[in-house]
Amino acid sequence: MKVTERVCGTDVPGERQQVGVLPWRLQRDGEMRILLITSRGRGRWIVPKGWPMRDYPLFAAASREAFEEAGVIGDISPAPVTAYRYTKILDDGSQAPCRVAVFGMNVRGTLSHWREKGQRQRRWFSLEETAERLDDAELAAFVRMLDDEPERLEPFRRTGGRDLPSGERQTIGR
Repeated sequence: MKVTERVCGTDVPGERQQVGVLPWRLQRDGEMRILLITSRGRGRWIVPKGWPMRDYPLFAAASREAFEEAGVIGDISPAPVTAYRYTKILDDGSQAPCRVAVFGMNVRGTLSHWREKGQRQRRWFSLEETAERLDDAELAAFVRMLDDEPERLEPFRRTGGRDLPSGERQTIGR
C-alpha cells in the first residue's frame, strides 16, 4: 500500500488498514437501498471488506471484496466516502484494531453465483434498516446521514448531478 493511500485520521498504534464497500442502488421510486452481507462467523450484517492488495489502489481491492463476498459489480468511487474503526478477531483468536476505508459502489449488476455465496447471505435494505442492522456505530451514523446527503456516495460526480468524463470514473467489472 502506498503511503498516500492511507486513510486520513489519527493513527492508532498497531492499527491495520482494511478496505470496504458500501454497495448502493436507487429503486425506480428514487429510494436508496444498501446491500449488506452476513459475516461468516456470527452471521452479523456487515459491508464487504478485506485487506488491501499489493500494487493495487485501495478502491480496486475494495471492488474485489464486493465481487467475491457479495457478488456485485458497479461503479466505485476512487476515494473513500467514509471510514470506521473496529476490532477484528484474527484466526488465532487474537484481536487487531482495524481502520476500514469505505468506498461507495453504485451497483450495476448482481451475480447469481459468486465465490462466497455458500458462506454468506446478501440482502438490500432501506437506509433506516441498514443503520439499525449494522453493529458499527460510526458506519451506521454515516448511513443515517445519507437520507439528507445522498451525494456523499457519489464523489465521482460533479455538483449538479452531471457525470465526469468517462476517463475520470472508475467502472469495475465491465
